[in-house]
Amino acid sequence: MSDPEESPSPRPSTFAAFLREPPAALEAVLWLLLVAVIIGMRVYLWHLLPAYMWSRDAGSYTYAAFHWLDTGHMIFDGRRGPVYTLLIAAALKIFGTMNGVVWLQHALGGLAILGIVATARVCWGRVAVLPLFLCGVCLAAYGLPLHLGQLIRNESVIFILSSVAFCSWWLALKWNSKGWLFAAALSAGALTMTKNVFVPFPLALAGGVLFLEGHATRAKVLRVALIVVAFLLPFGALKLHDSFVRHVNPPEPQAGILFYGRTAQWTKLDGGIEPELKAKIRAEVEEYRARPKLDNNIVIKRTIVPHLWRELQAQHKTAVDLDRLCRRLAFEAIGNQPAAFWQQFCGDMYKLHIHDGVKNEFPSPEQIGDAIEELHHRDDQQQLHPTMEFDSNLAALESHQDQETFRLFHRLLSRSMLFQFYPVMETTIAICLMCFFSRGREREFFLGCAAVWFFNMVLLSTVGRPIERYLMPLVPVMFWSLSGVLVLLWKLAVRAPRETAREA
Repeated sequence: MSDPEESPSPRPSTFAAFLREPPAALEAVLWLLLVAVIIGMRVYLWHLLPAYMWSRDAGSYTYAAFHWLDTGHMIFDGRRGPVYTLLIAAALKIFGTMNGVVWLQHALGGLAILGIVATARVCWGRVAVLPLFLCGVCLAAYGLPLHLGQLIRNESVIFILSSVAFCSWWLALKWNSKGWLFAAALSAGALTMTKNVFVPFPLALAGGVLFLEGHATRAKVLRVALIVVAFLLPFGALKLHDSFVRHVNPPEPQAGILFYGRTAQWTKLDGGIEPELKAKIRAEVEEYRARPKLDNNIVIKRTIVPHLWRELQAQHKTAVDLDRLCRRLAFEAIGNQPAAFWQQFCGDMYKLHIHDGVKNEFPSPEQIGDAIEELHHRDDQQQLHPTMEFDSNLAALESHQDQETFRLFHRLLSRSMLFQFYPVMETTIAICLMCFFSRGREREFFLGCAAVWFFNMVLLSTVGRPIERYLMPLVPVMFWSLSGVLVLLWKLAVRAPRETAREA
């Protein structure tokens, strides 16, 4: 029997229990609100700008889809690959208009955002519902996915595939599921086919299976085989398709060309590799060096690389040979000027993390003006297709260039506090914290996220350029890292009343 003089131990407050485990009815309401915000932001953007925005590269994505609609034969672009072209073709077939591509991109992008938040809820539990709702609203109002959903560019499909890959992997770790692991590797393969920015991801999948998850040898072999088959499946499907068509565009790899575009100013003109070719591009390299502001598009699209391509074509060589040549020239240029390359690398890292910050003016009058300009001057003078609805789309763009029209929308974007200020620098810090404070398979997941994140940071400071739209495949990593730190703090805060009550 207990002492009648002893008072009962105080129970944790009802409010603290409410914060730790919100009622199911409240959680349902929060999910409905999140869905409303995701849909509302996209509908409002379309109300403000009821038109697609043509990009500089749009022609290379759309030509194969137009050709398929007109002839029934699909011939994929050797440089762009099949994935985004198939999405465009599906949208044109369903809706009959290029605007349908924007609608489909916004719809799939919204589902990806919902999936990102839902996956975090599954893996972090009910205690994370309230902070995840607030962070999810910020993701729904993040300007970068909204703006790129309006553009005819492949960043939206890259974001969607990245979201599926990461969500599937986290769920595979949570539930020890081979099905979700297969989906993760399959999505990563389709993404790599579109843009090769996920090199560490399949390695992280296989490394986790082999060294971190404690499977028996037979299970390890089975899972690694599953990863390899799923990752290669999109490439096998493309190979099968190409075997049944009369004409196949040869591959046009770009990594070496892009790398040389960032290093052409340091080309070793005297001595070294390919002296005959260097003699022919000497004047262009020297002219490029003398420019007050360097722009790799000048190298890649106007001067040095097109000249090299003409020379290689005269020798009956391919675009693959051009890419290899540019890669060799780039490495030689770095060896010729390592200090200058290191300075450029550090400058790009600084620009990525601190200098640029976040932009909330999506879309801006300048971006709409660029879309109008690109629509007038299409790739290779590409012929207009009826689904482009050129006149009506051009009129819609020209009539919606007033900055005042977007004032409220831009204000809403600025309320996406999770992605304000310096989100890249904040993510770099947050992902390191999550790797340190998480445990078990959650730590394995964040180690894989960190590998992809830092690989892309290096990639955007060497081969690519530190442009904000190139962060699209990393948006899920940004969300989970930033919201993960907030959830950790939230758990500490709501746990404190319970500990205080126990001590009392």
